[in-house]
Amino acid sequence: MTLNEFRREMKAYWQAVNEEADELRDSYIARNRMHDLYRKFDDDERAMADHVLAEWVLSKDEGMRSIAQSLIGEFRIINAIPALAQLAKRLPSSRSPGAPWELEYVNRIIAELSRGASPRR
Repeated sequence: MTLNEFRREMKAYWQAVNEEADELRDSYIARNRMHDLYRKFDDDERAMADHVLAEWVLSKDEGMRSIAQSLIGEFRIINAIPALAQLAKRLPSSRSPGAPWELEYVNRIIAELSRGASPRR
């Protein structure tokens, strides 16, 4: 499977579980299903997923960014630090009401990945 195919399938899965979470009014369904999916990946799939998550962390879609941040923190995806740093530079100029809290979380993920601890939300 190519990275582009993997990217499309991962996004389609995220959209499906996100829709299910919306229907059931349970935001943790999407998060839990994405975490379960990541746990099932083999090494090659994880490498592609890590690349996709670094892209998602820069998305304009807050939901996509949030799930990427959660996975990056939980699974200690060190290679995503540059994307997180880029997001941290962008968030102070965001007009989103949640931007200050997201920036705090992103900075915490960066710090904890850099020093070897697991981030908590």
